[in-house]
Amino acid sequence: MPRYADFDAVLASYPDRFNSEKASSMDDKVYMQLTGDDARDVTLYVHHGELDILDGEVPEDPTLRLTAKTEDWVAIENGDLNPMMAMMQGKVKMKGSVPFATKFMGLFGYGG
Repeated sequence: MPRYADFDAVLASYPDRFNSEKASSMDDKVYMQLTGDDARDVTLYVHHGELDILDGEVPEDPTLRLTAKTEDWVAIENGDLNPMMAMMQGKVKMKGSVPFATKFMGLFGYGG
């Protein structure tokens, strides 16, 4: 697993890690509201096997909404912070279904 220096590096990795076959029937938007020193809004739009990264955009009705400090998200991506523990500790907040979140994470090489 590569290590990411910052969220820009994480974001740049998503197209290469994206599994378009698993996403062939999906049409969903995941909104990431990142807070902290490098606060930003990012929407990952998955539609019929394609991925669009919309940096700075907030969708009206996302399928899944994730809120976390940018540094916590980078720690998750680097394997330094367990995503489930982060949710239980309130470091990551999620609005949407857990099964969809698991499926979505699977598109980028995580378990689901």
